[in-house]
Amino acid sequence: MPMRRFMILLPLMAVAAPVAAAGFNLPPRKPGQWEMKIQVDTAAMPPQIIRMCLDAETDKMLNDRFGGLAANMCTKQEQRTEGDSIILDSECALGQMQSSTHTVVTGDFNSAYTMKTTVHMSGQRDSPGAIDKVSPQGPDSQETTIEAKRVGECEASMKPGDIDLGNGRAMNVRDLPEPHIQ
Repeated sequence: MPMRRFMILLPLMAVAAPVAAAGFNLPPRKPGQWEMKIQVDTAAMPPQIIRMCLDAETDKMLNDRFGGLAANMCTKQEQRTEGDSIILDSECALGQMQSSTHTVVTGDFNSAYTMKTTVHMSGQRDSPGAIDKVSPQGPDSQETTIEAKRVGECEASMKPGDIDLGNGRAMNVRDLPEPHIQ
């Protein structure tokens, strides 16, 4: 996968994260303007802020696109509720690289939620198709925290499906190609 494509897909996978894997049944996000702060513990950079305008159709479209990607890569996907938290566990493979993911979701999908994800990676990372070809010396584990909050109705300058990735990078979910791992 070319580096440019991976760098675009990475934040979009985070945006789609609430139901990014087939088999997970999380509520849809309330329509409106959402802001997501994404912090990766191994990233030597400040948190990334993504803004997006969603309606029911574009929220489902975004999640469906990346849910299919996960369905092709993951052999285990389990969801359970513990108290007020939703727990998601996955085991996925990309080439010879395997990952085990544990996510805890708290909050609600009407106003704000937090997703804390721990990923453990193993296997041969330099195999054909491995995401780690982008960063072959990457860590064996990573923690990502996504803090999402609904900030109101969509701004006048944004239409449903618009995603502002920051630094002048913007797109609409309707214009995204279906993601494919090669």
